[in-house]
Amino acid sequence: MLFENRDKTPPTPAKLLRGWLEPIVADAPLAWLDDRIAAVAAGDESALYLGFGFAPRKVGKQPLELSALQLKLAQEARSGWDPSRWSVGQAARTLLLLSIPHEDPEPYFGRLEKLFNAAELNESVALFQALPLLPHPELLVDRAIDGLRTNVKFIFAAIAHHNPFPEENFSEAAWNQMVLKALFIGAELDPMVGIDRRVNRALAEMLIDYAHERRAAARPIPAELWRMVGPFADETAMEDMAAIFASGTEVEQAAIALALAASATDEADNILRTRPQVASQLNQGKLTWSGVCAAAYAN
Repeated sequence: MLFENRDKTPPTPAKLLRGWLEPIVADAPLAWLDDRIAAVAAGDESALYLGFGFAPRKVGKQPLELSALQLKLAQEARSGWDPSRWSVGQAARTLLLLSIPHEDPEPYFGRLEKLFNAAELNESVALFQALPLLPHPELLVDRAIDGLRTNVKFIFAAIAHHNPFPEENFSEAAWNQMVLKALFIGAELDPMVGIDRRVNRALAEMLIDYAHERRAAARPIPAELWRMVGPFADETAMEDMAAIFASGTEVEQAAIALALAASATDEADNILRTRPQVASQLNQGKLTWSGVCAAAYAN
């Protein structure tokens, strides 16, 4: 089902999710889901906990496969929301979460906590991906931060990637720890919503020290790290970037070029001139952080 949005009022995320399920879920499973949604809205906790666990087995686990128009409507319903990688089961679980009565924050939060505490891996992913749609986000910040302590990449990605919740709700310290953790476990930075808007000097200084130590020890430096460094590059960073730009891989040189462009200093321009071909690609817009990310994680 598509929504024409004739009155210019965007549909709610719940209405979109329910509409996306209608043409791809059979009548009986959809009726089962609607019954559970109604029961959860009426305050039935067992319907929530059992329904949340059984939803993918009842309605399916296949990808939603949303169209460009559907993704546009998702953005209109909730800025930053990107359900392009969601499954049918994820949509069903989120509908149940959105049905929890939330007028009184304490019991609402208590029910979510029970779900988080009992969640297996896929249920945790569903909970974290739903964060930007849930009411009372201030109650869920600590839970999201705690979730980032995992070394399981797909749980980390459920919070950090394609999710506006961290940008909107994390303190600078929490944001910085998320970026550092991503680098430590080998998770991409480019899919983080707000990665350039949340750049800050404290993070850059930590990464400059980290990169310098790794270069001194002849250890590899994640190419995406320089994205956070460029706007705050100091003498140490410039020295390291110049060395990598002179002898690094193609991906490393592209990352350094982008970081130098963000630095916008005479020293940065001088370093760029040492590699005219790379500088030319930069000026033509052929170098992007998304491209660096894709190349860095191609293998």
